Amino acid sequence: MKKNELIQNTKVLSGQCDTLMRFRTESAFMSFQDVASLHATYLGIDDYSLLEKDNALWVVSKTKIKINKLPIWNDEITIRTWPMGAEGVRCNRCYQIMKDDEVLINAISEWVIIDATSRTLRKVETTSYPNDIDWIKEKSIEERFRRFKDDFTDEDLVYKRFVRSGDIDVTHHTNNVTYITMLLDTFSVKDLEAKQWEDVEVSYLNESFEGETLSIYRKEREDGYYFSIKKDDGKVVLMAFFKDNKTI
Repeated sequence: MKKNELIQNTKVLSGQCDTLMRFRTESAFMSFQDVASLHATYLGIDDYSLLEKDNALWVVSKTKIKINKLPIWNDEITIRTWPMGAEGVRCNRCYQIMKDDEVLINAISEWVIIDATSRTLRKVETTSYPNDIDWIKEKSIEERFRRFKDDFTDEDLVYKRFVRSGDIDVTHHTNNVTYITMLLDTFSVKDLEAKQWEDVEVSYLNESFEGETLSIYRKEREDGYYFSIKKDDGKVVLMAFFKDNKTI
């Protein structure tokens, strides 16, 4: 029976922190991406293995994060991740960041598999995704993923961003974490220092590639901030929601 979870003990490094030495939102996304990759490697379904065996690649389609408290520089933390059983073309993976057995951050992401050649969705059963796992039924977040509405106008445009080589990952598209930085760059340092995010949710809708120009939109509503990233042709790459819990 293959190990159904991965637990990693680590320390919050200065490069993972913001100007107040708090764990960055991007760092949470990167940590989840890294531990998912480590566990996938153990299970034999990392990107390199999946590409070699099945001519397929993993793509994150949705991520939801609930932040109870942020770790800070030098905190010793534990990152836990576990996948759930596949459903058609979708797989959910859960995450937790803990300190001294206290859960600081809960997260869940939805992953899909795409064909490396056609870039179209593949059913999980057509790949090497393992069946000999005793799936953990615990869910880090019970809430469903939200449905986003594309009602952004030119007045909501904050800035444009050219996709460069450093933004590209192993799948040859813009890395998911890079988008989070793009969204947070719509705020000033002063704005970000006055905020602590409680809810973060991102829906990845289309790929973007080196050489493309992206438009980043932000709209503030009563319940939080809504974002959209679009290509020059109007195609939506990403939609997101950030809710601020505390003002410092």
